[in-house]
Amino acid sequence: METFEEQIKSAVGLNIADELVAKRFLERLKEGRYTRDEYPRSHYCVYFLPYNPGTRQVFIVHHKKSGLWLSPGGHIDRGETLIHALNREIQEELGIRDKVKEGTWPFLLTITPIDNSVQPCKEHLDIWYRFPTDGSDLTVDPREFHATQWVTIDDAKKIITDGPNLTALSKIEKFFY
Repeated sequence: METFEEQIKSAVGLNIADELVAKRFLERLKEGRYTRDEYPRSHYCVYFLPYNPGTRQVFIVHHKKSGLWLSPGGHIDRGETLIHALNREIQEELGIRDKVKEGTWPFLLTITPIDNSVQPCKEHLDIWYRFPTDGSDLTVDPREFHATQWVTIDDAKKIITDGPNLTALSKIEKFFY
């Protein structure tokens, strides 16, 4: 099994990020302290975009902490691989256990600047995964979100304002058409 560092290098090697994002991912890797616990200011995160290929809809959440409509996801914890972090976040937020298997690769890398005075976090290095589902197995944690909904990509683009989330929607749209 690859180390976390090897997984990040492999993800960058997939050419799923623009040049500046790929460069920052590798620079940040050299800095060490990859998780929020180790370095609250800048850390890696996993995001997953639940989508239903049959209905061509995506599942989005109105996140309580950010106040934004987003795709689900969260911080990677110390000692986790990308797939362990992804499965933990999927279980915590949607109630699905161990759905993503080793060998699954991300489809996008982004960076989210965090602009707030409440917490020390200033940068998320986002690793994005597709998550196909018809939604029948979802059990949403109401402590995490104000609301959730299945919407078309066009409708999602009307209510999502976060740049990396909009980029992920544009990338996933290619799977539908």
